[in-house]
Amino acid sequence: MALKYCSITGADDAVHTKDLVALGTRYPFAEWAILLLPARAGAPRFPKAEWIEDFSASYDGHKAMHLCDAALLDFIAQKPETLALMRGFSRIQLNLKFGEMDGKYDPAELVARIRQSPQWQFIIQYGKDKSDLLPLLEGVANHAVLFDDSAGRGITPDSWPSPLAGHFCGYAGGLNPDNVKQNIDIILQAANDHDTWIDMETGVRTDDVFDLEKVERVLEISAAYAR
Repeated sequence: MALKYCSITGADDAVHTKDLVALGTRYPFAEWAILLLPARAGAPRFPKAEWIEDFSASYDGHKAMHLCDAALLDFIAQKPETLALMRGFSRIQLNLKFGEMDGKYDPAELVARIRQSPQWQFIIQYGKDKSDLLPLLEGVANHAVLFDDSAGRGITPDSWPSPLAGHFCGYAGGLNPDNVKQNIDIILQAANDHDTWIDMETGVRTDDVFDLEKVERVLEISAAYAR
């Protein structure tokens, strides 16, 4: 059992892509996760399309895209501009807990889109309120589940759950350079014999600015657990 990825979320227009490339080269288990929400493009955490295209073309390592709000709906609707930005990424997280998404999409249609897109692994942002999705994903090879009750708010749960049978599971919520070692130890114990991954967003920011120093500290600590 080991960490397959250490996913760092929230790089934006203020971050030089060359810095991400350099860190990713030193720590090849790092996964840069980019948030896509066109309505907030250019704001902290949400880069513009031009930045995403430059980053995608510049970096050959692990890359994930998180589809938020309208971007998630655009994927379901197969909007060409969203699909074009997704092409440079290998994993796509569906942020079902970001914003008011309940009732805005048909879960069966979402899973149908996942089945039709085997070129990506889709990460389901999971909570007990999303458990109805799990039966729909039975037999769908290109999916994973992220335990994420925090949904980007930087709140660490009281305990980390065991993986769900039949699902590749990862963990997020309140991780930062000061607590990541302690939590990885607990997460790997909960994961038992399963590979897993961790994801963090708020914990690697300072005054809502992506903090490369914090990112590097996390990667240095995580390296001892990486596969």
